[in-house]
Amino acid sequence: MSTLTEKRRVSSILKMQSAPEGNVTPSRNKVRFAELSIESALRDVLDNNRLAGYDELLEKLRDDDPQDTKFVETFVEAKHAVPLMKSYFGKLVEFLLSSRWLDRSDEAQEAYKQFVVELTIVQKNYCTMTVAKLVKQFIPDVKALQQPSSSSSSSSSPTSSGSKLGIESEEQKRQMGSLHDLIVRLKNVIPMIFDVVLMQLRKNFPYYKRPTSEVVGYLHNVLRMTEYASIYCDELLDIVFYHLLQLDVNMPRSVIEETEYPDEEMMFEMTEAGGDEETGEESDTMKHPVAETLDWFMEIIFAFIERTVKVDGQGDRLFKIVLNQFDTHILPTHNTDHAQFIMFYICSFKLSYAEHFISSLWKNVNNLNKSPNVRQTSVGYIASMLARAKYVPLNYLKSMLLEMSQWVHNYIQRCDSMHYNQSLKAHLVFYSVCQAIFYVVAFRANHLTASTKNLTFLQSLQLSSIVTCQLNPLRVCLPTVATAFAGITRAYQLAYCHTILERNARRKLATVYKNNTQLPEDCLDTFFPFDPYMLKKSGKRIEPFYLQYQAHELDEEAGETSIGSSGGRGRKRYESVSEDVDDFIPESKRHKHLHGSGGVGVGGIDAGGDFTFPYGVSPGFHS
Repeated sequence: MSTLTEKRRVSSILKMQSAPEGNVTPSRNKVRFAELSIESALRDVLDNNRLAGYDELLEKLRDDDPQDTKFVETFVEAKHAVPLMKSYFGKLVEFLLSSRWLDRSDEAQEAYKQFVVELTIVQKNYCTMTVAKLVKQFIPDVKALQQPSSSSSSSSSPTSSGSKLGIESEEQKRQMGSLHDLIVRLKNVIPMIFDVVLMQLRKNFPYYKRPTSEVVGYLHNVLRMTEYASIYCDELLDIVFYHLLQLDVNMPRSVIEETEYPDEEMMFEMTEAGGDEETGEESDTMKHPVAETLDWFMEIIFAFIERTVKVDGQGDRLFKIVLNQFDTHILPTHNTDHAQFIMFYICSFKLSYAEHFISSLWKNVNNLNKSPNVRQTSVGYIASMLARAKYVPLNYLKSMLLEMSQWVHNYIQRCDSMHYNQSLKAHLVFYSVCQAIFYVVAFRANHLTASTKNLTFLQSLQLSSIVTCQLNPLRVCLPTVATAFAGITRAYQLAYCHTILERNARRKLATVYKNNTQLPEDCLDTFFPFDPYMLKKSGKRIEPFYLQYQAHELDEEAGETSIGSSGGRGRKRYESVSEDVDDFIPESKRHKHLHGSGGVGVGGIDAGGDFTFPYGVSPGFHS
């Protein structure tokens, strides 16, 4: 008999069952759950077309919560009846799979596991339902977590206690261990079932706005699966990175700054009043709930990386997987703020990781098959990594500067031999590499000018030839980068940029844009991916390897206002800007320079109409 015919037969029986026959009393066909086995109830349907016992069985399973002894008996019976559980008995199977089992005795858990394994082997059409039921239990029950502390007024918030998120209780460990043990058994008997597992993991990952405990608990379990399903580590981390980016792009740096430090003056008042002392216990908690979730997400991934790298033979493989995920997810994503620090962190464990990472980015820059945006973004990562990573040695930094400068000189030579225009779009990658050189030289000026040998190296880069070429890279650089680079190179007679900056500024002077701001006519849309880390808990892992901006001694001697060179980590910085003052510009069109990605305008014009440049000013890179 075909499956379709059987389904129709059971369906017709269900319709007949709704109208009881004349002299048959309910008590005659009523079957007690303790007296009738599951197998008998199913056979009664298949052989005699009677649904009374089956319906009673469903009702009992729906409403009853038996003791462990009865629970074991039920699932032993269910295991023997698995061959009878065809697709039209799906309701029964669903009730059995949905039974509360994780918080029961070891014997009860074992009975449940044996039933599930038998079901997936014999009735493969239930695999998706089975896996879905198991994966959904990766999400912690928020109410259950709150019960032990229900007397506390703070228990209503699942994020009020960080320890609950970071450390599992012994009971939670036992339950999750049993759940993962069942998944391992299923994988061993049906290897292809893990494809279903991966599909359900993606489908059931909690929405990023869900309580932090749900997202964190689910993430814990996904990463735990890499221990016994290492062959699927790439796929599992693909799920993790995808949802990490959902968090990251929905929690931009600006929102974190406004939430954590809504007003700088108010922050100083709170500090003076000693407000931080009273809330010292919660100092690591982010105020914005999504930021708190993102912080825990990053902390768990960092901990996972640390554990894995320390295992012999696992670190190199994990690095390759993480690098692949970076190329797939993070690099093409616009304006991420924290996800990229996973690469920053894993590179801190081995110098070879950092070198390989930067080398792969440089290959992107030289790959003409890559889009200009990907090539430009790769340049930004190289520059930010060289500037910020303490673990990148100076010798390697110098070798990358040399390679980038050679690339620029070769590009200039090719352009000199042909007719070309100076549009930003036509030479986007060239301008990006030039700005990367200027940025690294300015940011690491203290190290690159500390000895005669290093100064000789800077001279070998022929920076003057770069800034004076017809493509005029200073024209499109972020003003703060150009200004800082100009100050360093003038002081050490490496290049003379200020005449070029003044000429560029005069050309831009008459261009007035909307929103009451004056912007450069052409300016690189650049971001520095390793700008200061804003999350508190996970940020403690980044801090030891992170280089804060240190103003060059020229900045201090100049007596100009330093920009972004002080203040606590994560504090919102306010940068000084100079106003344009020119008798030839109407009062209504005098605007402040808008600072770019972490910088200010090139400079102002004094009352006499002469150009003034803050030669010694800090480049304004976030400290």
